[in-house]
Amino acid sequence: MRKKRPANRAPGRTTEMPRDMTRPASTRADLIVPLVMTLMAIGTIYAPQPLLPLLAAEFGLDAASASLIVTATLLPLAAGPLLYGFLLEAVSTKRTIVVSLAVIAATQAGLAVADGFGVFLALRFTQGLAVPALLTALMTHVSAAARPERVHAVMATYIAATTLGGFLGRFFSGIAAAEWGRRVPFAVLAVVLGGCLALARTLSADARARFAKPSPGVIRKVLARPGFLKAYLMAACLFFVFTGMLNLLPFRLTEIEGTVSSARIGFMYAGYLVGIAASLWSPRAAGPLGGRRAVLVVGLAVEAVSVLVFAAPSAWAIFLSVVVLCAGMFLAHAAAPGILNAAAPDMRAVVNGLYLAFYYSGGALGSYLPGLAREAFGFRAAVALLFAVAACAVWLAWRLGPELFAEASPDGGPEA
Repeated sequence: MRKKRPANRAPGRTTEMPRDMTRPASTRADLIVPLVMTLMAIGTIYAPQPLLPLLAAEFGLDAASASLIVTATLLPLAAGPLLYGFLLEAVSTKRTIVVSLAVIAATQAGLAVADGFGVFLALRFTQGLAVPALLTALMTHVSAAARPERVHAVMATYIAATTLGGFLGRFFSGIAAAEWGRRVPFAVLAVVLGGCLALARTLSADARARFAKPSPGVIRKVLARPGFLKAYLMAACLFFVFTGMLNLLPFRLTEIEGTVSSARIGFMYAGYLVGIAASLWSPRAAGPLGGRRAVLVVGLAVEAVSVLVFAAPSAWAIFLSVVVLCAGMFLAHAAAPGILNAAAPDMRAVVNGLYLAFYYSGGALGSYLPGLAREAFGFRAAVALLFAVAACAVWLAWRLGPELFAEASPDGGPEA
């Protein structure tokens, strides 16, 4: 009897269309689970931020030295993403996610019981070695799982997850420390991170992120692309200002109001939530604002304005400055990775690694230098430094050439 030809197969075809080898066979979990893990990873990075005055008192530190608790994690993040971008060319993103999650959960548990500043700092540094492996793998996994025409929207959702994670980590740790002591938030986060390990089983077991052959020449090739170096330097300035302001916030609030609880400091970060809306709106902002370059320029200009608001001697001004800061910062930050990924789709792992390397280099410097300027020359000097860096970011975005924006926009038309 003659067999019927399957309805979904073209005449003469004996095999299925080959799958795009740059993309794993993705499931819904390949988009949702990495976003949950991203949220938790970012939460662990910034959980100590509202506790800095509390930790400074416990360990007998000044404000600049206490800021090293954040710097210790951001510093290895500056180099790690690039190295792990190469690692992902040969190692499964799923395996990288599992191992790095285990390290972060273990060190987070260690922070809950650490009694000395040296041990605490060493654990935070170890986290900084593992977090870039996790974030680079997650970003690569998400961008690979997304359809090409959806990469801008998916990367913006990824950035929104980092925004929510940054808020929840700060907010939860401030509330929990006020109620039960500074050890509880670290212990709870360790347990939740352990739960994320179970979720990792639902991810596709992709072989590797085959976007670029790992070699030192790949870095030069990416940086030589028109606009890429300016975009990376812009990202460094962007995060310098963001981290610097939020690190100064607890100490500035204490200057204005005297003794302040960690819960009140945690509430000051509530303005952070506007960043989620900014991240989600970012892919659609190109139309009303006049193109993706305009999205970057406007976002960075708004961030610069937030520094001026932060300078006012008022708790309400501090709260408002966080709202303005997050609106501008995440509008620009949500746009930048999608622009770079779309401009170099064949080298996403390295492109993402470079982006995170520059981004966290700026964050590492921003977490310490403004505090050092404040200790040496006063609060106005710290504000002046932050504003100068913010202005530099705006200038870099303005100078980006049209070549970086030549890819098709999400609606299929040419980018303005």
